[in-house]
Amino acid sequence: VNGWQHASLPTDTLGYVHLPAFIGIVISSVLFAPLGARLTHSLPVPILKKIFGGLLLLLGIKLLLSEI
Repeated sequence: VNGWQHASLPTDTLGYVHLPAFIGIVISSVLFAPLGARLTHSLPVPILKKIFGGLLLLLGIKLLLSEI
């Protein structure tokens, strides 16, 4: 596995994986995946497309502004 031999990596890492972040992502995914699945089945497709498009637009604007 890459990164196991690098002495300059911070503590709490397993190779290039930061373990506290990994644990946080796993826990939040397990908790919120059922909620997302429930919302996906209950909302109409056009509304889901608008929400997804708005999210992509906001992320694109954030990306453009962070490069300035």
